[in-house]
Amino acid sequence: MTQVEGVKRVGPPQAVQKLRENFYLVQVPVNEVPSADWKRLFYDTQQAPPADFPPRSVEMLGLSLRFRSEGPLVEQRIALIDKWIERANQKETSMGGRSEERQKRREELGREQAELAEWNGKWAKL
Repeated sequence: MTQVEGVKRVGPPQAVQKLRENFYLVQVPVNEVPSADWKRLFYDTQQAPPADFPPRSVEMLGLSLRFRSEGPLVEQRIALIDKWIERANQKETSMGGRSEERQKRREELGREQAELAEWNGKWAKL
């Protein structure tokens, strides 16, 4: 069993699109694709989220979490997202019985990543 349990942020935020003056679409990478159950916990179990940045404003796409934000607020929002990730992981762990499902997901993700890397290598010079 690895030390990493659950979904974890594995890199810094990156602006992927400028939406308007000083307002961006920001993306952060995570270590695994969140399951439907985990997403529900992330969205629904947060305590007193700020009205201007509820958990539902974070979109989950594969190995990325995306949100829209003014530049100066990104650091504060990343801190909230980290807290929400931790809380969702704690809730999932307390529910029990998820480790086998999680291990299968990780193995499948590993196979998918290897396949993607193989194709990307073949396409690198196109």
